[in-house]
Amino acid sequence: MAKLRWPLRLYLATVMVAAALALAVAFVDTLEPVSPLLVAVVFALATAAQVRSVHVSPKIKVNVGDTATFAAALIFSPFVAIAIAIVSSLAAKAFARSQASWYQRAFNAAVLGLGTGAAAATFSSLGVDGRSVMRNPLAAVLAAIVMYLVMTTLIDGMVALQMRRDPISTWWPLHRRDIPQHSALYGLGALAALSVDVQPWALVLFIVPAGLVLIAIRDAARMREQTRQAIYDLADLVDKRDPYTHGHSQRVARYAERLAKRMKLSSVQVDLIREAARMHDVGKISTPDNVLNKPGPLTPHELVEMHAHSEDGAKLLARLPEFWEGAALVRAHHERLDGTGYPRGLAGNEIPVEAYVIAVADAYDAMATDRPYRSALGWPQIQSEFARGRGTQWRGDVVDAMVTMLHEERAQPTGELTAATA
Repeated sequence: MAKLRWPLRLYLATVMVAAALALAVAFVDTLEPVSPLLVAVVFALATAAQVRSVHVSPKIKVNVGDTATFAAALIFSPFVAIAIAIVSSLAAKAFARSQASWYQRAFNAAVLGLGTGAAAATFSSLGVDGRSVMRNPLAAVLAAIVMYLVMTTLIDGMVALQMRRDPISTWWPLHRRDIPQHSALYGLGALAALSVDVQPWALVLFIVPAGLVLIAIRDAARMREQTRQAIYDLADLVDKRDPYTHGHSQRVARYAERLAKRMKLSSVQVDLIREAARMHDVGKISTPDNVLNKPGPLTPHELVEMHAHSEDGAKLLARLPEFWEGAALVRAHHERLDGTGYPRGLAGNEIPVEAYVIAVADAYDAMATDRPYRSALGWPQIQSEFARGRGTQWRGDVVDAMVTMLHEERAQPTGELTAATA
């Protein structure tokens, strides 16, 4: 923890202390008799549910622990619910032999404890006629919303300090896709709590549906990744049709990602730019070879066929839920600041900044590599072309950031720059 920057250390410590205080306050205010056997069963379920996680993205893992901890929030007092959440989180990490540091484990346990405690307090304060989900369905729904908001906000705060980004503006882009998953988990937790009113031992039966939910999440994540890889392969296939552009999409994605980071765009924007840049020419799969590889000027009819690739690529990607945002950038990467681009003649701020980033990266790779109609341009010529298009073809701040970045990378013998060393 000593290696972390002090704002992040302070934040982690604050969340951990807040969880300890919440547990202490809940002990004093809401301690009530409970069945030790029921506590043991819910604790065992919560621990088991958190041992196994699946990746839903390269950076995000999920488990079905929220099912059991949300059930605890609806069944028990805040004190018992918080205790189950914290201890089960720590126990699950121990059983899974997690390589996470002690403070990562403690922070995750604290977040789960605070979220579960907030849900339990919400359900207790809004419910009537005791802690019954059947009689208090609205209170259960609000408790689920509170739990989700508390946990995502606390985690996003930590990530924001780590990556120096705005947690508020990135909340919806980051979480809109996992809301259905968590809704299913909370719904299952509510059903588990409901079963306690009828037969407490019925809780054990929820191991099976919880496992099925985890398998469904895993399979959906695999399907998304396979779809993504298939689109990448399609983009690479387009590049291979022309020996001059082999690897073009991969290079543009790397340049665009570095440029986006240089401009201090949010991590959500950086990820979106990288993916869209990787697929920006996928629409050329429908462009005839005689047009795609023609060494001389294109005829008006051939230009229409070539220009169609932006719209064709966007239509293809828009059909896939994972890529509909990137589709707009693929459509706009040949638009121009002055409104003379294609396919829609957008101008100025009508064009997303992400599309300008991809366009500048695309232009750089095109200039820095051999093409059928000319050899690669040298660095002085590339600078001149950027200066000529600044303020007419591309936004000035994007061009300036790109040129500065390239200057710095060219000055580093071991830098990442590969295409334009001429």
